[in-house]
Amino acid sequence: LPEGERAQVLAQALEAARGIESERHRARVLAALALQLAQLPCATLYALWAETLPVLARRTRSDLLSDLRALQEVVFALGGEDAVAETARALVDVGCWWP
Repeated sequence: LPEGERAQVLAQALEAARGIESERHRARVLAALALQLAQLPCATLYALWAETLPVLARRTRSDLLSDLRALQEVVFALGGEDAVAETARALVDVGCWWP
């Protein structure tokens, strides 16, 4: 899609995703949109991340790992390589408590 249309379609997809009542399904849709979302302005992206992170924290270990793999570009967009590395270290730290 041309740039102007792409932004409009992403805005519509984001609006639709935010309207999904199921937290689990909303998180999955946002993860699927991660590459496109990573291109949003940081203020918008941070608000989405703050909304999505508590949902991710309640998912199963395998779901969370899959979600974070999909959301790697978002983490990078928000904090660069350091944020990606810190996220990986945090997963290793808490991994011993996960079944």
